[in-house]
Amino acid sequence: MSNVLVVDGGGRGNALAHTFSKSDEVDNVYVTPGNAGIHEYDGERIPLQESGMQERISEIIEKLDEYEIDLAVPGPEGWISAGIVNEFKEKTEVPIAGPTRDAAFLETSKCDAKEYLDSIGVPVPKYENFDDPEEAKEWAKKFYEENPEKNLVPKADGIAAGKGAFVCSSLEETLKSIDKISSDEFNEKFDNAGRRIDVEERLYGDEVSFFAITDGETIKPFGTAKDYKRRFPDSEHFFIDKYFNGINPNTGGMGAFSPEERGEELTDKIMEEIARPTVENLEENYQGVLHFVIMAVEENDEYQPYVMEINVRDGDPEAQARLPRLKTDLYEIYDSLVNEELNKVNIEWNPEYCVAVCAVSGRPWEDGNPVEDHAGYPGEYYSKQPLFLKGKKKKRIGDEGIGEYVNGFVYHNGTDLHQGYMRSRGGRVLTFTNTGETLEEARKKAYSDLEGNDGGVYFSFMDYREDVAEDAVEQ
Repeated sequence: MSNVLVVDGGGRGNALAHTFSKSDEVDNVYVTPGNAGIHEYDGERIPLQESGMQERISEIIEKLDEYEIDLAVPGPEGWISAGIVNEFKEKTEVPIAGPTRDAAFLETSKCDAKEYLDSIGVPVPKYENFDDPEEAKEWAKKFYEENPEKNLVPKADGIAAGKGAFVCSSLEETLKSIDKISSDEFNEKFDNAGRRIDVEERLYGDEVSFFAITDGETIKPFGTAKDYKRRFPDSEHFFIDKYFNGINPNTGGMGAFSPEERGEELTDKIMEEIARPTVENLEENYQGVLHFVIMAVEENDEYQPYVMEINVRDGDPEAQARLPRLKTDLYEIYDSLVNEELNKVNIEWNPEYCVAVCAVSGRPWEDGNPVEDHAGYPGEYYSKQPLFLKGKKKKRIGDEGIGEYVNGFVYHNGTDLHQGYMRSRGGRVLTFTNTGETLEEARKKAYSDLEGNDGGVYFSFMDYREDVAEDAVEQ
């Protein structure tokens, strides 16, 4: 029996920990820094006292012996880019499943990643990288002049919590986006992520989140999903125009479903043309999960996958939508990964569908009108709002968790306990997930858990997208 440590404070970490807790090979699951979601499954939270990332990594390493950790899995890109894998390998004997700091450039620099993929023949959109935003704007003007029927997507080079890409529909939107990415406000918030800018041609097709897992030698598919990255449905012009300068903002993810049909159809093609070349041509040995954001574009009566970007870890909320479908023991997968024996594992999935819907800290209202200085996530939002159960049983939710009040499962993105009661802590707060034999059934069940009169959960200013998976159900 083994003890597993998940290094994550959000919904993906909850999904990983919950899935590990189902394994007969796992004795204890620990999560650090974690959140109040630990009360939804059999796990334990290890709080951290330090605030700096390097100091926190040292604090984690110091606690490994105390908790007798046998395997560690980092979740967010921040831990990986800060070198947690390097530190574990240099200072401990505890195996950790993730890429090193150098290999993480695939996510930490969109400019370098595009150049790398382009150099090895992996299909990517047409792009240009810029150090000077004025040069980027001049290039964009020329692009639109020569290609009036096309559009662009400016992206911050560095990590921006999923909020550094702007899908534009006009030259005006493109110029505004470049100004935002290069602004002092943006770069102060995201540690100079926008000092370089990747501007690429906007492609139209089916967007797929495609996951692969590798031990450095063997690489295998690890599921598909569709992520709803934009904050609003495009039809909600009022809030987009009023609070976000006319550009529907990207988020860390407002919901997802799995599996995604186009991604499943293209699995062999994506593995051969994208995933394997990406891993095999790296100078650094890569171990862990790769998350390819793919646009499948119809060309000559078939679909061609292009890489929009790469993440060097599992997705959030895609993990919440994929892992409930996983049939193979997650511990077996990760244990084989760190022992470079992934070739011995057959990764299988249950045939059901899973839908995940994120509840976020939305816009506060007064007297029937939104408060001007708070746009809601991903802009400014109110936090520390108590969580309540809806309907006749209306009550504050405490450390008993939410699970007993819903039919599916709730993964916590941003919650904590205050005086024995749960409250919101962050932009994304909860992810409601449920499964079904059809996508429509899974969708109805997930929304029923979120909205139901006697099963729903709410907090002040809570908001969510009402259309997650709706487009796929209607096809």
